[in-house]
Amino acid sequence: MEGEKRDMREYLEKLEIGEGKVKLSAEEIKAILTEHGKTVKNETEKVETAKNKDIETYKTTITNLEEKIKGMPNSEDVEKLQKEINDMKEAETKRIADEKAANEKRIREERTNEFFKDIKFTSESAKAGVISKFNEKDFKYDEETKKYQGASEWLEEIQKSDAGAFESVVANPKFTTGVTTPTKSSTTDELRAIMGLKTEK
Repeated sequence: MEGEKRDMREYLEKLEIGEGKVKLSAEEIKAILTEHGKTVKNETEKVETAKNKDIETYKTTITNLEEKIKGMPNSEDVEKLQKEINDMKEAETKRIADEKAANEKRIREERTNEFFKDIKFTSESAKAGVISKFNEKDFKYDEETKKYQGASEWLEEIQKSDAGAFESVVANPKFTTGVTTPTKSSTTDELRAIMGLKTEK
């Protein structure tokens, strides 16, 4: 959620409107983000409400079917009802597992994006390749330090071994000593010395 909000803010800050290329003010950007946040919250609440309703429907249906079985003779109808219950339980178990996996994937993607946010790549394909290698390592996330264990060391190594994937920052050269310009008299003296002539005093 925070990553999406940050991306939206960056997009709005760069956005230029109209022929005059007018940029949005900080107040306008704040107002847009506020409304966007309300919309996202409303949609999230709708999804959550619908999901809870489905869960209650599953529970109610299973309970009703189990009540029907009580006191019934051992017959094909009972076996059919039992199969329906088992199928529904399996479906609910799978739904919970899928939802958990999707949530874990979303959280890991957010944490991975946060880890690479300050890294500059030479291309999108280079970025995708490095992140793919990162995912293969399956670094464990430390909830206490909010960091992937061993990931920083791994990144340093891959920046050396696969330097072409990263943008290099070359510092402007700085002279440690000042540059002196030879004076006319000193240049003349040097020439006379080369020619074997005596320097005039």
